[in-house]
Formats: sequence, C-alpha cells, structure tokens
Amino acid sequence: MDILKTIAEYGVLPVLGLKHPETAPMTAAALRRGGLPLLEVTMRAPQAMDCLRSIKYDCPEMLVGAGTILSEEQACEAADAGADFIVTPGFNRKVVSRCIELGMPVVPGCVTPTEIEAGIELGLSTFKFFPSEALGGMETISQLCGPYKGIRFIPTSGIKLTNMESYLSSGCVAAVGGSFMAPAAMVEACCWDGITALCRQAVERSLGFSLAHIGINGSSREEGLATARWFAERFGFPVREGDRSNFAGTVVEACNEKFPGTFGHIAIGTLSVTRAAAYLMAKGIPLCDETATLSPEGEILALYLREEIGGFAVHIVKR
Repeated sequence: MDILKTIAEYGVLPVLGLKHPETAPMTAAALRRGGLPLLEVTMRAPQAMDCLRSIKYDCPEMLVGAGTILSEEQACEAADAGADFIVTPGFNRKVVSRCIELGMPVVPGCVTPTEIEAGIELGLSTFKFFPSEALGGMETISQLCGPYKGIRFIPTSGIKLTNMESYLSSGCVAAVGGSFMAPAAMVEACCWDGITALCRQAVERSLGFSLAHIGINGSSREEGLATARWFAERFGFPVREGDRSNFAGTVVEACNEKFPGTFGHIAIGTLSVTRAAAYLMAKGIPLCDETATLSPEGEILALYLREEIGGFAVHIVKR
C-alpha cells in the first residue's frame, strides 16, 4: 500500500491527542463508521504510544500514524508499536533519515524553501504545513508550490469544517489534518455517534459534490449550436462555442456529437476527481478509467461512471 497516496485519496486526516488506551479503539471505530479509517496520534500525552498500539491491535487495517515525533528513538518506538507512518512538526534530518532507513513513510514539517529543499534532497515530496493558518494558510502554500513543482502539503492547525474546502480545492494540498471531526471534549465524553456524524460531514466537504452541468447529445455542429441558442433565447444564458460542444451559460453543454449516454450526460462537480474516484470505487461503483481527461500536470479533470441513469451518462469533473 502507498500510505501517502491513500491519505491523499481520503483528503482528511484526523490528528488526535489521545490519552486513554482503553477507549482509543472506540475513537478509531467512530472514525471508521464516519468514513475515515485513518488517523494520526500525536505523541504528547504520557500514554499516547499505548493508544496507538491499542488501536493497531484492535483494528490492524486502520491506518495509524505517530505524530509529534521528535527523536530517532521515538521513531523506532512508533515503528515497534505498529505505526504505519510518521509525522514530525519540523524538519529534523536525523529523524527523517532514520524513518527512511526503517522503510517508514514520513511527513516532516517543512514551511520554508530551505526545509523543502532538504526534504526533496532526501526523496520526499509530501510535507506537513504547521501551523497553517498562523503562517498564511493557502496563500503561503500556493507561493511555496510555485518554484517546487510536484510537492504537496498536509496543512494542520486552524483547519475547520468551514475552511477545509479552500485547502482541498488546491492540487498543492494532499490532505488536511485536524481534530475538528473528533474534538477532545467529545473523545473524553465518549460521544462516538457525534464523532461519526462530524466525520461524515468532513467527508462530504472534502468531496464537495454539486451539479456542474447537463450535457445534451447532438449529431452536428449546427444542431449543437442550435440547442445552445435555444437556452440563450429563453433564459439569457451567454453562448460559448467550442469544437466538440457549446455551452449555454455554465449549466447546459450542447454537444456537436454523441458523447457517452443515450441522450447526454450529467456532470457532477467535485473538489478533486482523484479523491472522488477513490470514494466511489470504495463504494463499489465502477468507473470508466479510459475516459479520464488529464491536465498537462497529470491531474484527473474528468471521469465517467460506467453506469447510466435515465438515458444519461454521469461523469465527475473538477470544480
């Protein structure tokens, strides 16, 4: 398993300061029921490592990382406890190198060009951005990704349900981390149903599904343009002509040829097609990989489902 790829496919990483090994597996179970079978346990409490060990014993398939790792000794202890990945608040070359020697995926905190270059030198491309909001959030992240193509961040600190979409709409962000889906007070109160409900909200926000447009199949450029103009005349939508299709506003795509679907297609917008595809595949919904549209950087911009509904194909598109 590519651990960092899996984290990016979920897009949301619970970062929790667990204190009690006896209830830690219950917290993990609540996360799983909410659609987030992964978490980072920060090594700040005296029994944090035991919490990690307890979760991995109870549910080996749960993806569990050890966070706030500050020394080589801690990294080794976390590996022995069953950690699947390591997260460090800053860049410590000795700790990072030790993780690499152990074959352990590591996400070090890198918030300056110097730290990023040191990480790249060691073969890394995913970094923790902490404390995110205090350091300028997405504005800073976007600036850092300018000269360093191919790197991605997992920002933490200050991430909430209300602002996570602004992060997850960017290709510079692999996932967001935080405790907003499992606040400490709810963990202490054993409010498992509440945690599960917050996780489901976080998953929904990470996908950002919404209706993008409706596509109507045509058989010629003339027919496609006539369809677009029909909507323009009735609803005042501006017409934008294209080679294969024409848009009436942003809601109707009038196709000049037959696209997938008997009558046309329904486009569902999402913050990340890659993340949405992983979500749908996990639900057993088949996708047409051969229909993927890619950006010059290789990001998936659109992808069709194999299913058809009411004579319409369905595809997911990046918002």
